[in-house]
Amino acid sequence: MRLKLKEKLSETSVALGATIGGLHMQSVYQGVAHKTIAPGSCIVLDYDGITGINASYIKATALWVFTCGHLSVSSPLFFQTQVSRYEDNPCPYDLFICVTGLNLDLEAEFQEILKTRRLPLLNGLRIHNDSIEEAEMLGHLDPTLSLTLKAVTQLGNVTAPELHQAFPQDKVTVTAWNNRLNDLHALRLVRRIRAGRAWKYEPVAKKVLWGLHS
Repeated sequence: MRLKLKEKLSETSVALGATIGGLHMQSVYQGVAHKTIAPGSCIVLDYDGITGINASYIKATALWVFTCGHLSVSSPLFFQTQVSRYEDNPCPYDLFICVTGLNLDLEAEFQEILKTRRLPLLNGLRIHNDSIEEAEMLGHLDPTLSLTLKAVTQLGNVTAPELHQAFPQDKVTVTAWNNRLNDLHALRLVRRIRAGRAWKYEPVAKKVLWGLHS
């Protein structure tokens, strides 16, 4: 699902505040509230044409989607029993997030809020239909998880035991690989698919670039 946010603006190219962000995100908010968006979907938020945003707008748009996806993994049993009174409250829902169309000023706003919260986010550079062919990593990702994500993108579709076999020189146990993969999944950077008794993991973006503007 791709949402072109500039189309929601009428007489300005600046999008500020949570209220405006919420109005722009109504289709996503309602899709989550009524479960009409398929679980596992990647929401691509296209900021192309927007020249200015602030932290509140980011929280109501990209971070809202990230929070829903993160909650679906990190605390599913607790949050499944909670019923939100408001559609604009993040709730557990298996969503992935990618932003695109950022100019340098918007990217700087994203970097500031993401690094403060020590969170990563994919900035799509090449997107074909629903496939993120190439993305830049924004924000913060632990070096160990960065290496793990690079290994997953290299292999494409992999289990923890397969990573253990592919990189024996790293001397990382299967359990440690599994923990890293689970962390990447919670951070919405890899998908996981049940394969018998194991989980297969695949990258949300086929190719990831680091530090293009750092």
